Amino acid sequence: MVVTKLGRVYAKALLDLAQEKNEVEAIREDMRLIAGTLNESRELANVMSSPIVKADKKEAILKEIFGDKVHEITQRFFQVVVNHGREGAFRVIAQAYENMYLHLKGIERVSVTTAYALSEDEVKAVAEKAASYTGKQVELNQHVDESLIGGMVLRVGDKRYNGSLAHQLKTLRRQFQENHYIKDF
Repeated sequence: MVVTKLGRVYAKALLDLAQEKNEVEAIREDMRLIAGTLNESRELANVMSSPIVKADKKEAILKEIFGDKVHEITQRFFQVVVNHGREGAFRVIAQAYENMYLHLKGIERVSVTTAYALSEDEVKAVAEKAASYTGKQVELNQHVDESLIGGMVLRVGDKRYNGSLAHQLKTLRRQFQENHYIKDF
């Protein structure tokens, strides 16, 4: 998901307030809950981005859904966002908050894709290697893609390291096709 300037502005304001109140972790959990709920419920996402639904109705819906599940700061944040007509950007704001949180805590998000599910020891080894490469604490997300045949694809920030067998076979095939050497018999 692309984080817009609008998302960063609101997320920064929320993060600053959360830091001031020493509630950064609680607000992070709230933002995860909101993003997850919006991702699961297309109807809720449509209502939030609809210009037809009045602001007070949107606030009531948010209060009904999240009520006592979120921190008081988040509840007040709902009001601010809705009053400014930016409720359609909740997902973007939540993603921007997550990115800022990770940056604040010195955590790098790393994604590893393998042909099979990794064991706990393998996950630990990959995380340690990625942490030594980045110099930061690592949050590792695992994905399984059997089409890789073997090896792994590691994504660290905006860099991608493809050590999969499928990639190596494609590279070898391309090299054979581009071979300009023709035997002269």
